[in-house]
Amino acid sequence: MKKIISMLLVVSMLVLSLAACKKTDDTKSKTDTGSDTQNQEATDPVDDVVDDVVEQVKKEEGYSVGFVTFGLGGDFFQSLADTFVEKMTEAGWKAQYADGAFNPTTQIEAFENFIAMEVDVIVVWSVAPEAMDTVVKTAMDKGIKVINFVAPTSQYDVLMISDEEELAVYCAKLAAKWIDTTYADAEDHSVPVAVLSCRLAETGVTQADVLIKIEEFSKKAKFVTEIECADENMDTGMKTAENLYISNPEIKVFLSAHNGLALGVNNYYTAISSPVTDYSDMGIFTINGDVAIAEIIKTSADDKAPLRGMVLTGSVDDTATEIRDMCIGIMDGSVKPGFIQKAGTTFVNVESVDEYLETGKVTSLTAEDFK
Repeated sequence: MKKIISMLLVVSMLVLSLAACKKTDDTKSKTDTGSDTQNQEATDPVDDVVDDVVEQVKKEEGYSVGFVTFGLGGDFFQSLADTFVEKMTEAGWKAQYADGAFNPTTQIEAFENFIAMEVDVIVVWSVAPEAMDTVVKTAMDKGIKVINFVAPTSQYDVLMISDEEELAVYCAKLAAKWIDTTYADAEDHSVPVAVLSCRLAETGVTQADVLIKIEEFSKKAKFVTEIECADENMDTGMKTAENLYISNPEIKVFLSAHNGLALGVNNYYTAISSPVTDYSDMGIFTINGDVAIAEIIKTSADDKAPLRGMVLTGSVDDTATEIRDMCIGIMDGSVKPGFIQKAGTTFVNVESVDEYLETGKVTSLTAEDFK
């Protein structure tokens, strides 16, 4: 910004020179022809010069971007934010993120701060998209590019979206496959299942509504209870698991769209003070975990942990890379305003976890396996 101001001071001197020349030309034109019509039709070069200088300085200094996160209450969210900054910095951008705290008001304040900082691009994962519409319009009116991640606002330059309901369906199907295999000899709809939800955001509502229908995906599952949590944090998951064990010790399967809650349940049962040491008949399944959760899933092959599977829209690294590419593209023109990019689904369980940990992708287990 300082460099831009300095360059504009130079341009202002040029403007004065151009204005003086223009005045001389105007006088001469009126003297020669008695009319200034020709001069009125001429293009004033001053605005073009200023625009060119600003653009050139921006290219030299690099663009800037701010990421308004959904929240930072789980490993996935924090890892995505950190990796995003890393990717953008490597690309020569100035990048930072703000904790959305799973709260629309907090997100609006963070978004407004990025507008005040005059960043070039704002990436936002909205808790309540409709609440962001006004600040998004303000940013776009100021020429700031807006990239929506997952949740679309009314206006945007780029929308990176995944089908949240479809993700939950696949999570339920991944869990159902394990339930029906592990409890093959059990009576139909006799295996107790609990759902840990967080319905503060539209995504959480949509996905919880799918997971509580686990009986539609599994012949053996029996939906027992949904625990609505106040947040998505691991500590909340641990406390919820403890309370559930006291009230419903028969529950063996836990589903959550929130990896922080799922990790908390796993940590409660694998802690030294855990009342359970045999996890062979237990299963935990979640959405959008990270490598750390994949490592736990790997240990579940030997029944050393109950966390057995997750579905996600790609690895943290892949997702951050895609966001980076959209930021660069919307600024260099290779991505056109209004562009929509839909994410695929990655399935991670004991069958595919080694491939995921080695490559960051899974090709051996796809949606075709769950039809």
